[in-house]
Amino acid sequence: MPKLRFFSLVTLVVLIALSACSSNIKIEVEPEPVRDPLALAHAAAAEGADFYESGMLEQAIVAYTSANVLFKEAAPLAAEKDSVDYNIELMQLNVAKSHIDLAPESIESSMYNEAIMHYETALKIYKNHQPVRITQDELDQYVLATYNNLAITARDAGEYEKALKYYDDILVLKPGDEDILNAKFFVLKDYVKDDVRAFQVLEDYARVAQDAAAYIKLAEGYAEAGDFAKAEAAYLQAEALSPDADMYTRIGNFYRANSKWENANIYLKKLADTKPEDSILAVVYAQMGQNYSQLGNTAKMVENLEKSVDLVPNSRLALTLAGHFNTVKNWNKVVTYSTKVLQEEPNESAARMLRGVAYYQLKNMKSAKADLERLVNDPTYGAQAQSIVKSIK
Repeated sequence: MPKLRFFSLVTLVVLIALSACSSNIKIEVEPEPVRDPLALAHAAAAEGADFYESGMLEQAIVAYTSANVLFKEAAPLAAEKDSVDYNIELMQLNVAKSHIDLAPESIESSMYNEAIMHYETALKIYKNHQPVRITQDELDQYVLATYNNLAITARDAGEYEKALKYYDDILVLKPGDEDILNAKFFVLKDYVKDDVRAFQVLEDYARVAQDAAAYIKLAEGYAEAGDFAKAEAAYLQAEALSPDADMYTRIGNFYRANSKWENANIYLKKLADTKPEDSILAVVYAQMGQNYSQLGNTAKMVENLEKSVDLVPNSRLALTLAGHFNTVKNWNKVVTYSTKVLQEEPNESAARMLRGVAYYQLKNMKSAKADLERLVNDPTYGAQAQSIVKSIK
């Protein structure tokens, strides 16, 4: 028994000793690293860029969005050199651009609603963004382009009223934009099949804006639809706002296309009075001559065709004049205009025949024979030319 007690005592002492030793051991714990939102933001931005370059646009959006949140968190303690505001702008624009680039993928799969969602998301970012380094003009262009994409996508999806609304949004920012008015007009005309609304779009705008281009577009639309009276009225409104060479040309062509020869000549005369370059003026006189021909005014036809040919050589018109003067037996004029034809087309047998006959009538037998002998084997004029040559002594 005494031995057992001794053993227990020893055990107790050992335990007490071990306990005392363990209380002196120090365990070192590493402190948690300080969280650095700015560094994390740059890392997320870099990750977003990698995803974007790899075409992983949805992952890019997630990374850019995370970077944006982190940059905002870092902003209160960031230094000016950290350019946090600029980086926030970049992330927002990158998210918008990624949505823009995702939309065509949805369109290719005919997922138009999804494409519209992507464009709408980008649009919201652009419209709510306060420029830092990007200019307001650049931002406005992004907004306009996105609205236009939305309009086209909605149109292709068959959501025509939604497309029209997007075009209206553009017109708020760019009043009177001819391309957008044109696009809206054709959505109503070709897709909605509502000519009344289509033309009303242009009527309302033209009246309020007093814009010549809108009246021209309106006139062209009515002309295409076959409504001569409304087309004419719109053209005259356009002329009142912009009386210039281009307008006179448009209106002259409109009247010619509708066989209103007298009216056409009024505007061709206005165009001639603006003194355009000779190549244009020659065409103007030629058209006036043709119009007078339609009106049965031969004297005015000839007067204008002569003006045209005198400005710019034209073998077709010169041959017409040579034929006319042959009819009225003005032999010198026949020689003049036949020669103009032959200068351009030496093998034109009709002109050579006309000139040969004119020389014969003018008693210039040498010149007559020279022309007519070249035609004795001509299938059209050969017999006549040979007969006249035989009569020349």
